[in-house]
Amino acid sequence: MVVRPLRSTASTTKLTLHLERFQHFLLTSYGHDRLSRCGQRDVIAWQQSLKAAGLAATTINNHLASLSTFTTWVHAGYPQIFPLGDPAKGIRALALPPLEPRTLDADQVRSLKNLCDRLPIYHQRHDGQPYATARPLRDRAIIFVLLSTGLRREELVNLDLDQVEPPDPTLLRLARKARLVRVKGKGQTERSVFLSADARHALAAYLTTERPRDAQAPTRALFLSAVELAARGIDGRLSPRAINLILEQIGRWHDADVMNPQRRIMPLRPHDLRHTFAFQLAQTTGADAYELERRLGHRSQRYIQRYTNPPDAIAAGYVETF
Repeated sequence: MVVRPLRSTASTTKLTLHLERFQHFLLTSYGHDRLSRCGQRDVIAWQQSLKAAGLAATTINNHLASLSTFTTWVHAGYPQIFPLGDPAKGIRALALPPLEPRTLDADQVRSLKNLCDRLPIYHQRHDGQPYATARPLRDRAIIFVLLSTGLRREELVNLDLDQVEPPDPTLLRLARKARLVRVKGKGQTERSVFLSADARHALAAYLTTERPRDAQAPTRALFLSAVELAARGIDGRLSPRAINLILEQIGRWHDADVMNPQRRIMPLRPHDLRHTFAFQLAQTTGADAYELERRLGHRSQRYIQRYTNPPDAIAAGYVETF
């Protein structure tokens, strides 16, 4: 099977992966991958095999959508290949579980920010000196920016310095309408997001103190890896995996610092902060779908609705005094 890059590189890679898995299924089942022998029973069997392998319903449906895109194209151009019709047509997607966002409540956000304000202490050795690769101001800025903008992990690491308005740290602290512009989201979309006071001050502190240390070579990236890291990329840009590791460590420090189990936030993931921002935005705007789409970069109503429905812990509080 051959997939030509008619879409973005990421979409093409995913489509190719899904079709290769179907090809492997045919080879395992029949010893060949002749499409002319493929029928609906085979597609259903593949769907069930993915389910048996433990893949999530959303992932399985994405596989089926990729196969359907391919077989529809084949059947339209070469109908003789499928004498019994498109084998993926009419096969129902698996039912999806309810979308339950994981949202931090106000107390958890406050204690998380409190921990971030004290991050330099956690990055010290026993002799009181900071670790060479420690960047507590950068990590604090990452948390505050995610909380105030709802950016996806990939959107955050792809930010460049010239997307910060105003770019000067002194002006950034004072500007009430400071923002990140030209944020590139899914589907070739762009949007602007505003920075809260906490995010502005945290970002300004990072730009003043830590980023200059790591910007030894010309680089456009906003958030940089420590220059001492051997695995640092050419332009110094943080990787998506690095964001996960930063949040996981902060989450562990946070939970070790709180006594109340209900205040704990582990495992802390980038999307948890996106959900937190989105739920607060939904409350502030009266669940204005247009504003949610603008600030979150989402077009699917299914995903917009997940942010207007409170998590169970918050919903339970609504009825406490009824």
